[in-house]
Amino acid sequence: MTVEQKVAQMIQPEIRDITVEDMRKYGFGSYLNGGGAYPNNDKHATPADWIALAESLYQASVDDSVDGINIPTMWGTDAVHGHNNVIGATLFPHNIGLGAANNPKLIEQIAAITAKEVMVTGIDWVFAPTVAVVRDDR
Repeated sequence: MTVEQKVAQMIQPEIRDITVEDMRKYGFGSYLNGGGAYPNNDKHATPADWIALAESLYQASVDDSVDGINIPTMWGTDAVHGHNNVIGATLFPHNIGLGAANNPKLIEQIAAITAKEVMVTGIDWVFAPTVAVVRDDR
């Protein structure tokens, strides 16, 4: 791999800032959607729209016709209280609130539901759970 290809493997651009051609050209190791980022910049994107973007970026990442490498990319998303970027997904309290409930079984059920809803949109990786330690700095 060239230095440029190695650097691209360590960069995680946001879906608003890359195209399928960018993925084909640079071969990013991963990419993400943060809060307020949707396929085609459409807040009402359907699960099919999410899957289409995931598939097109994945196929571009393994297309070695431009950069000579075929390392698959991964899509990461914030889903720390449900798949909140997708209209119709189930939203849950934030982790700090769930921790206050002191119910590990409930948290496990929430994680399973969130995982299923993320998988349905073709996304590989969630940035969750988080460690939300309650502190009173006073």
